[in-house]
Amino acid sequence: MKDLITIRIYFEYGQKIKNQSLWKKLFASDFSTELMKSAKAFGLHQVLHLNVNKGYLSNQKMNWGTNEIRHHKHPHLIEIMDSELKINQFLKEQKHLLDETKIVIVKNEVVLK
Repeated sequence: MKDLITIRIYFEYGQKIKNQSLWKKLFASDFSTELMKSAKAFGLHQVLHLNVNKGYLSNQKMNWGTNEIRHHKHPHLIEIMDSELKINQFLKEQKHLLDETKIVIVKNEVVLK
């Protein structure tokens, strides 16, 4: 797989999933878990959920991850690695889930192994 790309999906800790029933809202997993489950079911090569210690998104105020309970605006990041074609197919399929996120595509320069 030499045509690998990496995408980074930035979102807030309190990111909601739209158009869910009341029961799903009460008992379903959080945004990152749902996105990772979808990526695994789609068969993507590698998916990581990276916890951010401190930072901000879109010129918001700085959020520090020092508390036990995270603020709903605290930034989080999911990184996905696979072929460009497969990632684009996944993004199209999950378009409804990714409306309020920021996605950055990073071309991999060198794959060592």
